[in-house]
Amino acid sequence: MLKKILSLTFYLDRPQGFKEAGDKYLPKIIQEISNLIRAKQKDFIHETFRLSASQINNLAQVLVEHAEDIHNSIGIWEAMERYNLELFGTRLPLILEPGTEMPSGAIYTPRVQYLLFIYSRLLHPQLIASPHHRDLNFLASAIAEFLEDKFQTMPKASGVKAFLATPNDYGWDVKKKLIWLGKHSYLFRQCFQNYAKDHGGSKDVPTIDDFLNQETTIWSGLGVIDILAAILDISQEDRINIRSWYERHCAFYKVISTPGPVIEMLNIINNQPYTVRVGDSSNNFDEQHLYFGNLVPYKGEWYWSGAQQRYDMVPEAKLKKVKSDFLSSTKTLAFRYCKDLADKARESTKDQYLQFKKYANGEDYLVFPDGRSFADSMQEQLSIIHEDRLAKLDASPAEKEKFKVPDFSKSLPKEILKSANGCCMYFNPDEGMEIWIDFNCLLGGLKKKGNDLDDDELYAISGLIFSDSISPNFVRELVRRFGEASIRAAFFLREPIGETYCLEFLLRQNKGHYFRNRYPSISFV
Repeated sequence: MLKKILSLTFYLDRPQGFKEAGDKYLPKIIQEISNLIRAKQKDFIHETFRLSASQINNLAQVLVEHAEDIHNSIGIWEAMERYNLELFGTRLPLILEPGTEMPSGAIYTPRVQYLLFIYSRLLHPQLIASPHHRDLNFLASAIAEFLEDKFQTMPKASGVKAFLATPNDYGWDVKKKLIWLGKHSYLFRQCFQNYAKDHGGSKDVPTIDDFLNQETTIWSGLGVIDILAAILDISQEDRINIRSWYERHCAFYKVISTPGPVIEMLNIINNQPYTVRVGDSSNNFDEQHLYFGNLVPYKGEWYWSGAQQRYDMVPEAKLKKVKSDFLSSTKTLAFRYCKDLADKARESTKDQYLQFKKYANGEDYLVFPDGRSFADSMQEQLSIIHEDRLAKLDASPAEKEKFKVPDFSKSLPKEILKSANGCCMYFNPDEGMEIWIDFNCLLGGLKKKGNDLDDDELYAISGLIFSDSISPNFVRELVRRFGEASIRAAFFLREPIGETYCLEFLLRQNKGHYFRNRYPSISFV
């Protein structure tokens, strides 16, 4: 029964229609690896990496597909290692120091160790464990030895490699590979499952499209588009295009003409024309109708990404309202293709940042005893800025009365106002204000320099790294003031490993979206 389940799961994740000589051996090896993990778990000293039956089956398939990738030079793992080398100076961060040589194309124990270390977080997202945990090293060594022996006599022929080697002439050729890589490859399969679960459990088209194009993962902050761009046989320009797909042009598009497999459309938000290749689907697009959706570039043309919504015969008079409503509700999406709006937002953010630094005596970081003190301080700053602007306008008393300073506290969540254990505000010069409540606990942990951290302090420090809403700039500012010793201790990185890149690795791994193009998130003043 187990053999049938493992075999079925394996074949469901293969590219359909592509079978090569080596594929038929893999299900049996998956079963053998499952048995090996079960046996080795009995010798674990701790419970940290102990897996359930389903997790063992899951991991066994991942390990065998990883070995298949290395054995056949498919390029998925190699792409990830090359990115690591470029970013951190080592192919396997926290496992190997920069400059360490590694055998090319080998099912190598450190590779398996790194895979197990990262994959343990995918199976248990809140798990924090040392990459050099005794049980992890023990299991990695046994698995690597077993796989190396099994694959020595295997034919170098893979259906996955054959699939990825097919032509990339059109955007849909690339999209087909993107979907497989994100949903079914060993590197991203669990990432996708976790993403779908975190976003309501649905695996509908919008959820899939968002994950494939814009999600970054704990594989060094890399997304599916980054790995795909690296493994395809395409030009450097096409690679850059694919890696830009996280900035899909989301807008309302009006059909101008439908001459055939290529249609001409007008983005009514930026009033720019787009040449969109739709192939045999051109009959689905009628002139003068409006379509809402995402477009991505490839080889000088645009392609639909995800689902589209159609609006029949929208009167010209209503287009201005459509544009106005879009900009008022989703302005940051328009920043991707409206440079004038993005520049204006950046200018506004910079102006507010300079005003804040002037108020804060040159600092971009302030700490308050509680949330109410923070709100009162920001209200005072707004009043000073407001009075300064009115003075420059030479406004009359009557005009001044018309312009009331808004109540800053009304824009804050209640948990901030109620916080009573310190409140830290950092003004990110690129994006705007960031707030950390219960700051005293975090501050106390950072000041201990990694020694005798209690559970609350460990929780606060790990939260600083895991939080999606705290930028690397904020973390670096705290490290500049208090050092990174406590962060290293919280992530079991006390030993010298990663001395030069440890913090940057943690930031990219957990805050990867901050390392792509970003736009201000605060309103114009």
